[in-house]
Formats: sequence, C-alpha cells, structure tokens
Amino acid sequence: MNKDLRSFLAECRQMGPQFFASVSRTVDPIHEPCVIQQKLAAANRYPVIRFENTKGSDMPMATNLFGSYELLGLALGLSPDQPKGEILQRFRERVEKPLPTIEVPRDKAPVKEIIIQKDDVDLSQFPIIKHAEGNSGKYITVGCLVIRDPDTGVLNAGMYRHEIKGKNRFACMFNPAHHAAYIYRRYKEMNQAMEAVLFIGHHPAAVMGALARGPIESNEFEIMGALMGESLEVVPAETVNLPVPAWAEIAIEGILDPNEETADGPFSEYTGFYGPSKDPVGLMKITAITTRRDPIYHDLDPSHREHNLAGVLTFESSIFDTVSKLVPSVTGVYLPPSGSCVFTAYVKIKKRVPGEGKSAGMAALAAEPNLKIAIVLDDDIDFYNEEQVLWAIATHMEGDRDLAMIPYAMGAHLNPSAYGEVRTEKGPMNTKIVIDATRPSTLPFADRIQPPQKAWDRIRLEDYLDET
Repeated sequence: MNKDLRSFLAECRQMGPQFFASVSRTVDPIHEPCVIQQKLAAANRYPVIRFENTKGSDMPMATNLFGSYELLGLALGLSPDQPKGEILQRFRERVEKPLPTIEVPRDKAPVKEIIIQKDDVDLSQFPIIKHAEGNSGKYITVGCLVIRDPDTGVLNAGMYRHEIKGKNRFACMFNPAHHAAYIYRRYKEMNQAMEAVLFIGHHPAAVMGALARGPIESNEFEIMGALMGESLEVVPAETVNLPVPAWAEIAIEGILDPNEETADGPFSEYTGFYGPSKDPVGLMKITAITTRRDPIYHDLDPSHREHNLAGVLTFESSIFDTVSKLVPSVTGVYLPPSGSCVFTAYVKIKKRVPGEGKSAGMAALAAEPNLKIAIVLDDDIDFYNEEQVLWAIATHMEGDRDLAMIPYAMGAHLNPSAYGEVRTEKGPMNTKIVIDATRPSTLPFADRIQPPQKAWDRIRLEDYLDET
C-alpha cells in the first residue's frame, strides 16, 4: 500500500490545529474556499484544510497541502521541530535515488473502484473551484497530467492549469518551456492525437515529484516514489496506454487532438496578478474517469502562497546544484514566499575568497530563468528570518560596490513587469539583480553580536515566564 492523500490528511489531523483545519459548513465553489484559505493566511495560519461539503458536489475537498515550509517537511517524513534546512537536504537526497514503479492488479488499485465511461462522464460531479473574480471559469489546478514522449517512450508528468470546457472536456495550458509542451508539439508535428491521464489527489510528496526539474528523459513517476520513500504503485488505464497511480483519488483519461484546440484565461496566477489569455491551448476530450469509492478532491488556490511552495524544493535544489559548481562553499538556498518563491532567492555561502558573493549570485540567476533577484548572505544569517536578511542588506551591502544588474535577460513571461526586445512591449525578459550582502573575506569588519551560547542552551522560557 502506498502513502496517499488520506494518510497525509490523517497525519496532519493528529498534529493539531497548526497543521489541520476542517470546515463542515457547506461552501460555495465560487470563491469561498479560497477566501477562507486567504483569511487564515492573514492570521498567519497555513493549515491543510478539509472541506466536508461543497455546494453541487457530494465529495469532500482538501486544499492548502503546501501551505507552509513545515508541511513540505512533513510530506517528506520530517517532524516540524527539525531545522528547516534539513527539508531541502532530505529532498535532494531522495531525488538522487529514483525508485522504479510497481504495477499492481486492478482489484488492488483503489483508483479503479468506480469506472465511468461514455455518456456518464461528467466533470460537474467534482467540487471544481472558480478561484478569483477575474478568472474565465472553473479550473483544475493541482491535477498531474501524465503523457508519453512518442520518440523515447518515456513517461512525463507535470502540473498545469486546466479550465473546464464542458462536462467531458477541459483545456491544457502548457508553458512553452515545459517538457509537456515539447512533447505536445511533437504530436502536432506527427499529426497524431496525444493520450493523457490527469490524476487528482495523492500524497503531496507524489505531487512534488510531478514538479521535479530534470532532463526530458527523466521519469517523474520514479521521482514520486523517491520522494515518498517507496515505489509508486501503478495500474494500467482503462482507455489509453498509460499507467495511473493506483492510490490516486481520481484519474481522468482522454486524448488531445492537436487539430482541435481551445483558449483559456484570464487566470489568477502565482504572481498575484491575472495572467494573460493563451490562444491556442490543448483541449482534452475525456474517454473515462476512474475514482476511489469515496474520493477526496484536491484543490490548490493558484494565487495563494501554496502554489509557489508546491514546487519550491525543486527550484531550490536546482539552484543549489548550479551554485555549488562555481562556489563549493554554498551552504543553503531558500526561495521565500514573499518573493513568489520563483522570483527571489536567498543563497548562503561560507565566504573564503573575494568575489564569491557575486559569483554565487550570478550562478543562481543562471540556474533558474524565472529568478529575478539573488541575495547572497553569510552562513551565519538565518535566511528563514527576513528580519535578518534585511539587516544583512542594510549593514553589509553598499549599492555602488555590491549591486549588479543584468538587463534584457531571459526571464518569466508571467511576471507583470517583464518586457520584450522593445522595452515598452510585453515579453519574456527581466532585469536580473545580484545583491552581495556578504562581509569582506580578507578585510576587517565589525564583529556581530551573538547571545552567550551556554546561557542560550541552558535557559528555557517555560522555566522563567509566568503563565497567564
């Protein structure tokens, strides 16, 4: 038996209100779940949320599985009291050791408990959300689309946005640089329909595997198993020649005919702004839906911090690897939610050589096209505490010496400040910035004040503070 969405929800429930919240009152799928999630965030609370009743559907719904960095650690088997730095370390260790999938018979696969085909297919049975007022419709936001490269036969899984276009079809918007876009374009060149499966609801470590960065030849199913710490169990689909995770809540099978496309958007993107409409995009026609007997629908608020945190470990790992090739003294990388998790990176190094700070920053920018700002810090800075980051910038950095700018660099086309080759036009370029907030490696600098270590280790607040 694989870990699954249910096992993770049960674990979060046992952890208490910091990690789990339940809503039994009926909510309207038009905006209400997102507003509840956002109001919790305004109170600095980021628990997994289970909605028991959504208007128009009999299914419960879970959201905010990636609401905090601690939840990412929990998904990887780390307890919340372990240092945050161990989360990226655990992720990196597991990704380096992919696990082959294990095929199980249909009668051992919960996702096959209910099979729906032909005229019975109807997406309205699911509590699919309209996330923001300006969105063009309801979207599936955290489904994992599985396709096969026609040239190599390698499976590919990724997470994209899918606007509902009717009871048996939905849009598939691929970023032009995503592997799925390359594969889809290949089917278009061959004038062949592309088979696909969209699975919804699995253990969050499996979802993180679908977001992993690697070569197009890598098999995300094997990375999902690595991150879960056990091989992913799969079962053949009913109507397409693709495997399906056996312990998924929902699997939607279908084909994308490149001769019949659609448009989608506007859509509330991770940037906090509405993204532009994309025309054309793929259109998936559903051939079958299989589910567990009592499925739990998984949703993600795309303009909430959980959208960014869902894939943050993948970005951090990629940046760490690239920086380490140029600056082996790198000790950590963190992409804060305040920087949309893809636009700003904090990089820590044990600086030994003059110029290492800028080198680390430039390597970080080269590692991830979406990255816009790289802030390089000394190893003694707690970069999970933004007070310390801003303090380091304010006291270590001088603009004329420690700030570097690279204009007209390939960047994030969804960033609302991005520009084209004509600066007044929209396009896929950003001006990249390196802020070297490290201390000099060979020159004297003021001593940082630190609390006495023995007293720090000895004193426990509960022994001194009066209870109120």
